[in-house]
Amino acid sequence: MREKKRWTNLLFALIAIFICALLYQQLTPHTHYENKVLVLTYHHIDEKIKSDATITPALFEQHMKKLKKNKYNIISMDEFIAFMKNNKSVPPNAVLLTFDDGYKSFYSKAYPTLLKYGYTATNFIIVSATDIPNPKVLPHLTWKDMREMKRNGMSFYSHTYDQHTLCNANKQRETKPALVTPIYKEKEKRTETEGEYQHRIKEDIQFANERLEQELNNHESLLCFPFGAYNDTVLKIGKENNIRLFFTTQEGINKARQEKVLRINAGAPNVSAEELIKKLRN
Repeated sequence: MREKKRWTNLLFALIAIFICALLYQQLTPHTHYENKVLVLTYHHIDEKIKSDATITPALFEQHMKKLKKNKYNIISMDEFIAFMKNNKSVPPNAVLLTFDDGYKSFYSKAYPTLLKYGYTATNFIIVSATDIPNPKVLPHLTWKDMREMKRNGMSFYSHTYDQHTLCNANKQRETKPALVTPIYKEKEKRTETEGEYQHRIKEDIQFANERLEQELNNHESLLCFPFGAYNDTVLKIGKENNIRLFFTTQEGINKARQEKVLRINAGAPNVSAEELIKKLRN
């Protein structure tokens, strides 16, 4: 009789342990990764415009909702810099949200959704597009927009001042990203010298960060490469001008102490909320 009672108690204990384990899995966030950060990239948000870099406001909200449901923790750029440069801790499943180009839709479409979910994001702006608005292209953020959003946790850094363009690389008019290419001067029938090229890049990087400091009181300098293009010269000049991190278009997950940041493209119209989670887990 005692033996039977002992086995019965053992069975109940095992059942209790099994139930507790199930409840623990359900009640605690699932950890996909630790001590690493995934960085997502978006560009433009619009209901009508169709492009490889434009998604609808509805899809963007689905992404944010799915991130929350799957226990991803959105961190700020300040937290990301502290992790990357000083190995400060970040929560498990850490994600940084970034936007490129500084389109007005970040303010009108993304910002309300980010506030709704309690999230923060960073926009890498083409500084000249804010300083010198062009009515013939998509509207860009104003300094006033950015100051308002910065008060609510958003941040803004450089996508260069005026190098987000393709330039003629030779007399055959082959075009390449201006940030990494000595420009062919049509009127002079020659290509920029190495010294002229380096001077142009240095001036651009410096002026972009001067404007960001003047308008937004930025104290950190970051650089997001237009078209994802960079070379050793850009890296060298950037470091000489106190660029802390360089943001690429290469995909992957980020570990502390890297200087080049890997990012996952989430801002394409074919990336559903379900597909986004698959990308994050791969």
